[in-house]
Amino acid sequence: MSVASSRGRSRSRERRRHRDPAPLSYYPAQGYPAQYPPYSQPPPPPLQGANGYGGPMKSRNVSPDGTSRAKPKVNASTVNTVSYAQQQLGVSITEGMKQAYEECKASVLRIAAQCRAKNRKFRDVDFDLENDRHLCLHNLGDNNIFQVADVRRVPELFTNPVFYTGTSKSAEIIQGAVEDCYLVSALSSMTSVRRLIDNLCVARDEEVGIYGFLFYRDCYWVPVIVDDLLFTRVPKYEQLSHSEKELYHFEKENYNKTARQGSDSLYFSRPATDGETWVPLVEKAYAKVHGDYASVMYGRTSDAIEDMTGGVSNLILTKDILNHDKFWHDELVKANEDRLFGCWFKTLDGFRSGVRNASVDGLVGNLSHSVVKAVEIRGKRFVVLRDPWGTAGWDGPWSDGSKEWTKEWLEILPELGHSFGGKGQFVMEYKDFLNIWQEVQRTLIFDDSWVMSSQWLHVSLPFPNMKAFSYGDINFSFSLPAASPVIIVLSKYNTRYFKDISGPCLWNLDFLLAKEGETEPIAQSSYSFFASRSVSVEMDLQAGNYIILARIDPAPVRDKDYFRNGLASGWDRRKLNRIMTERAKGQSIASNYKPNPELLPTPASAVLASQQVKSDKAAIDAIKTYAGEVKPGESVTVTTTTTTTTVVSKNGGSSSANEPASERPVRGGSKGVNNITAGHMPNGKGYGRAPNGTYPMEPGWAGIPPGSPPLSPGKITPFPPGLLPPPPPLDLAPLSPPLLPIGGSMPLPTDVLEDDNSIVIGLKVYTKKIAPAVITGRLKSPPGASTGPALGGY
Repeated sequence: MSVASSRGRSRSRERRRHRDPAPLSYYPAQGYPAQYPPYSQPPPPPLQGANGYGGPMKSRNVSPDGTSRAKPKVNASTVNTVSYAQQQLGVSITEGMKQAYEECKASVLRIAAQCRAKNRKFRDVDFDLENDRHLCLHNLGDNNIFQVADVRRVPELFTNPVFYTGTSKSAEIIQGAVEDCYLVSALSSMTSVRRLIDNLCVARDEEVGIYGFLFYRDCYWVPVIVDDLLFTRVPKYEQLSHSEKELYHFEKENYNKTARQGSDSLYFSRPATDGETWVPLVEKAYAKVHGDYASVMYGRTSDAIEDMTGGVSNLILTKDILNHDKFWHDELVKANEDRLFGCWFKTLDGFRSGVRNASVDGLVGNLSHSVVKAVEIRGKRFVVLRDPWGTAGWDGPWSDGSKEWTKEWLEILPELGHSFGGKGQFVMEYKDFLNIWQEVQRTLIFDDSWVMSSQWLHVSLPFPNMKAFSYGDINFSFSLPAASPVIIVLSKYNTRYFKDISGPCLWNLDFLLAKEGETEPIAQSSYSFFASRSVSVEMDLQAGNYIILARIDPAPVRDKDYFRNGLASGWDRRKLNRIMTERAKGQSIASNYKPNPELLPTPASAVLASQQVKSDKAAIDAIKTYAGEVKPGESVTVTTTTTTTTVVSKNGGSSSANEPASERPVRGGSKGVNNITAGHMPNGKGYGRAPNGTYPMEPGWAGIPPGSPPLSPGKITPFPPGLLPPPPPLDLAPLSPPLLPIGGSMPLPTDVLEDDNSIVIGLKVYTKKIAPAVITGRLKSPPGASTGPALGGY
């Protein structure tokens, strides 16, 4: 008998939710289509794409082969728009992952060696579960939702721990205290493709207790390194009451061996196979990269799979499937080959029945399930699924032990890969699958034959927004050099990293696709709702130029002054500082936006390679030379003078001609490049709630996009071949109002969000290597703004 304080949970769990820019100029892309975003590690050599598209970007007055060409003609325009050149061109998701993989692996090996040298296990001071518990568990709004008992290392929990066995039992995962059934379903799905798990965990040293993981954020890979400390739900023996100790005959050793060891003692998600450690460690890394465990509550299975594979997801409403046979053959039977599937249905309204969260044939609404297999046997189509709670609730036809399982049909169980009594797995017939599930979430996984081009723009609208619901606020154009299968994705940036301060609105997107020169669209984006991160179109396109007409639909779900109210209510300033940094990182992928540089971290490698460090070395050398001449009471002052040549551009920015391009500050004064590729970088109470306290959005699983005031980088300046354009000016007007006191309390942060209602939207175009797309984006200027030229891309 255990005294573990397990969270009470029933199959009828109540659903909860957590759910301009006006620069009239061209923002030039900076030199490399590399995988590193700004404010990150130094850029690697540029990836060479097909047909020369992947090399370093040239000046707009220089052709790809380096020869000069005539200056582009600029014609007066009667439309208030501005275009931006793309940031990524023909980038391979898999190649970017490989680069980030190798660098994360090197970091793990380096840290492990340092730990061994000082005879210490690795402790992650940035995500210290034991000594910084509140920072790791809670975000700004959800402060007391988790009550963990203890923190233990993996070897203390398991006698013979194994990271991942790769058996069918590895897919049997049980959700823990955090509401992340979507993540559990995603992990369960990924076990069907072994390479996905291998790619997820880059490297590990289990003796030292260090693990490296990779996650995909918007358009680049993010490495995450964690230790092996895990939260448990079983207290120490000394914390037990007298009656609780009596249950174990007052034997501490017996209590520790039975109650405090094994998977069942874990507070968060765990595998059904005792001794496997990958599930709680992946969940911990996912919580760390998003800030804390509270920030990973609620989501879509497809979003989590995207985050762990770099794939592209699409939402399919079962009522909208035109041809069920075609969907079976073209989609579902390919499950766990080049695509993964999840499914769910909305919780039923109990107004008439009086039954709260009524189940449907034993299945619970708002709970993500994963598709294990789809197979046709003896003329019947079966779908094998898995429940994230580890207990299959399905009690309809073909459920375990149902009348359909005659002796004849029991023979097909091995072919289905199913056995009765499994933890969470069950079988449905295809017709019941279509009738029960409201939405199917499909994620495509890319191989080496695909490349991606992308462009991201910062869009800001007044709050509340009183204007026609129409196209034209943001548009994109792209060009294909050859015919190719194409996946066009219009995406919001991932706000889970900073959802507490992501703005007063939820945003929905859709778009039309048209051929240049034609007035009728050729395709419309897939279904989406406010919880959808992206919308897409999949089709074959011929070479040529195409137009994307986007439409954005903001829905207010918070008061305008939510940020000020949060500060007044006692938001943790230390936590807020970290969340503001993640918000700034997210905004930094937009071509037309410069976040507050004070919110962006400087990598240690950039500091170590800076001119200041070199000056320190010169000062030490000087002191060594002259220190012997210093008498008591005297001191030596060393002044280091650096001669620089300043090149002033028309946009007001400057750079040193003798400074290496990789050393120049970009948009925030930090070392980096202004283009992002597939590499590593560079989220409360009332969340998703309308001002009147209601929850208008369904299914309420979204982030709310943030933003800040836009800025204008000025006019474009041509540059000679081989020379990168200078960064935008750093001495711009303040990005926010001055510091404001609140009732005598601490002042507001410098990047105040009171009047901010913005979002970063990106177009990602996936093609085969022979046809990398070239993209530009356009924004409509605010009413009354002066008309500027609409400049094209490359």
